[in-house]
Amino acid sequence: SFATLSTGEPIENPKWYRKSEKKLRVAQRKVSRRKKGSHRRKKAVRELQVAHSKIRNQRLDFHHQLVHKLLLRYDTIYFEDLNIKGMVQNPHLAKSILDAAWGQFTRILTYEAEYADKQGLAVPAPGTSQRCWRCGTIVKKGLSNRWHSCPNCGEELHRDHNSALDILRLGRSLQAQ
Repeated sequence: SFATLSTGEPIENPKWYRKSEKKLRVAQRKVSRRKKGSHRRKKAVRELQVAHSKIRNQRLDFHHQLVHKLLLRYDTIYFEDLNIKGMVQNPHLAKSILDAAWGQFTRILTYEAEYADKQGLAVPAPGTSQRCWRCGTIVKKGLSNRWHSCPNCGEELHRDHNSALDILRLGRSLQAQ
């Protein structure tokens, strides 16, 4: 999912790039087959630019609409301060992370929240997916393990929901200081 709210509600990732990969592949192949400097190559390059531009616009529209919905529901929104540059070093996850464009989303959220006299605050990310939100116990789990089970307090819930609750708890504690 793109994100999970502290209520447990997942926000699905539309995967605009993944859905358009075939179209982009065809457009790129068309460009590479044309002779450099020709009118037909310039036309093919323009088609490729339009395809990339459409994906960018779809992603921007999704982010703006989601931010608007969230700001109507909440006065303060806490989100993880992710190290996206470090995360995209993983070749298995890079394309999906960049397709979600979390960095762009957080910039839009912060700006729009300030404009609406609300708050969008970043919370330090380390440990939020491993730590139990209720008792604070560290429960080590791999990326493939999607369920959080705390041996200390018995809390059982989806890993992303646990992280969202932990981010909310951390955000409130940071704001109280």
